[in-house]
Amino acid sequence: MYTLFTYSARVFLVYFFTYLSTRILTKKAIAEMTAYEMAGLMVLANVAAEPLVDKVVIKSVYGTGLLVVLMLVVARLALINKFTPIFEHTATILIENGQINMKALKSLSLTLNQLQGLLRQQGYDKMSDIQTAVFEPQGNISVFPKSENKPVTLKDLNINSTNKPLTLPLILDGRIIESNLKHISKNKSWLLSQLKKQGIQNYENQVALAELDSSWKIIIFKK
Repeated sequence: MYTLFTYSARVFLVYFFTYLSTRILTKKAIAEMTAYEMAGLMVLANVAAEPLVDKVVIKSVYGTGLLVVLMLVVARLALINKFTPIFEHTATILIENGQINMKALKSLSLTLNQLQGLLRQQGYDKMSDIQTAVFEPQGNISVFPKSENKPVTLKDLNINSTNKPLTLPLILDGRIIESNLKHISKNKSWLLSQLKKQGIQNYENQVALAELDSSWKIIIFKK
């Protein structure tokens, strides 16, 4: 029983410390990570798991902490322009002036079929519509259509427009988001009065989501 308790404690400590370490390091999705971040996380996973095998927790804590510091230092160095190409991938032009760069595709091990798939994800089904396509360091693709294929904007039509604010959630799963109320300079009493106008008496049990749109109308999704 004591052995089981000790092992469980080690698992908890390893998980908690690894969680804190990865939270400190990055908010990026796996697909957006740089090479040094991926390498660091893979080594971090191995080092952090050592106490589950050799029972030496302090060595794992030290090793994990050292890796975190090392990755943070590398991330700061990568911000310096002359070091960026060393620590990160650079953007690669796949289509230039409407012509496919086959050498660039080969260097990235991308097939024409994969390129077409990436372009379709951006809403383009014809390569002939594209002026420039750039494969970004994060692994996604930026597409710039030819002038005649660019979508018409309100400015092109000489139509004035106003910038509308973002829709804000005010209640999420029955809980009021106080920070968003504060952002719009309103309080809980104001929100409750608006909810009563729509027949909501008990928001905790009735409301799954309440959003404030750009016209200051509260849209309610009931549970």
